[in-house]
Amino acid sequence: MKRALSVALAAGAIVLFTASGLFTASGAAAGTSPRNYHTITSTHGFAAATQVVGCEQADVFVSSSVAMYAAQPGPVGKQGLTALYVRITDICSQQVLPTAVKPAAGGGGDTVILEVDLQNGARLMVDPRLNTASVTTRLTGTDAEGNSVTVDLTAHWTATGPLQHTTDRTHVLYPGEGVVTSTANDLRRPAEAQVTVTIGSRTITATTTDANLEQTKSHCIEVPRPGVEGFYPCFGFPG
Repeated sequence: MKRALSVALAAGAIVLFTASGLFTASGAAAGTSPRNYHTITSTHGFAAATQVVGCEQADVFVSSSVAMYAAQPGPVGKQGLTALYVRITDICSQQVLPTAVKPAAGGGGDTVILEVDLQNGARLMVDPRLNTASVTTRLTGTDAEGNSVTVDLTAHWTATGPLQHTTDRTHVLYPGEGVVTSTANDLRRPAEAQVTVTIGSRTITATTTDANLEQTKSHCIEVPRPGVEGFYPCFGFPG
């Protein structure tokens, strides 16, 4: 579950950035060539933490990022995204679930007390070598029941392992459609994260090693054949 949610949070960041114009095609309109997408740097912190107090278990998933981007040629832009998912359950009670959704071992499920899934444009503050990072922000929206909710979040990451460096370059010909060339220069560190979340009268504080810091620098070029439409292999849709 934690892995699935971390992937979902990261994917949400990419969708928001792209929809807002982070990956900016240079110059020409859609359908012409080439189309250049340049991320100068995009840095992301993830953490999954759990706190148990009495019968209440709080599961918290935090994703925060900051990115610099530019068209070629064009101005440099900077954008952030912070996403937070919190689920508080009563682990002392068991709901009777319908047969179709019962766990394989049988039995019921914990009663959900509160569930929120929020995001805003807060930027991750991080040093270039991914030694430390932090974000402090207030998120507003509605919970799973549609009630208005305000959440204060503070998260701080500290690297716990060596810096891992990987590079990648691809050049792919799509017969009858076009060509795509991409490069990526990635850094990653495992980390420990301290997370504090305040929702109303509840404060959740937890430290977790289920956390990491990642940075990527990337460039992707799409070259569609003349007359070809809908050729967007870099991200699957127009930048």
